[in-house]
Amino acid sequence: MMMEEELNGFVKTKPCTHILYCYHNIDMYIKKVTAYLVDGVKSGETVILIESEKNLNAMNERLKADLTDDQMKRVHIISNFDFYLSSGSYHPPAIYEQLMKIYTLYFNGDTPFRTWTNVEWGALENPAHIVDWFEKETDKLVNEQQLTLVCAYEAEKMPADMQAILEQSHPHIMTDEDLIESTLHNKIKL
Repeated sequence: MMMEEELNGFVKTKPCTHILYCYHNIDMYIKKVTAYLVDGVKSGETVILIESEKNLNAMNERLKADLTDDQMKRVHIISNFDFYLSSGSYHPPAIYEQLMKIYTLYFNGDTPFRTWTNVEWGALENPAHIVDWFEKETDKLVNEQQLTLVCAYEAEKMPADMQAILEQSHPHIMTDEDLIESTLHNKIKL
């Protein structure tokens, strides 16, 4: 089974999940993102994509090839630069507030939704502790609101200790080849 099919099948069986994806191959990454979004739209969901502008052209081409104009209206794209650096720097409380503003639009609606975000932190040195706070708060939100969320990180840009820290706030870990349960995930008491 192709990894994209495995991811989409997994999301259907676990409608509330927070997945960490540390990617190495940009082509594989773009393929997975678009398959995840197309599957969401074709399943009747609204999809939210928080993505790097450098990847959006390739993704839009693939999405437009697989979705009708009406279906494309269910794809909401947000620049990850605007999202993560909205306060001028990577400031987790401001980012969390941005996330809540976006999600509040969907919490009271009848349409289910899923999110994919490509996390970047700009020029911030050693972002692990700051990203960790944000991801733990996000994991609580995922559980409280029964959300489906993939958080993608470019593996080559991550500090050495960061993946292990992130595995503590993500119950599922995806690589370019696999999707597994995190052995480090801390169950957060709600």
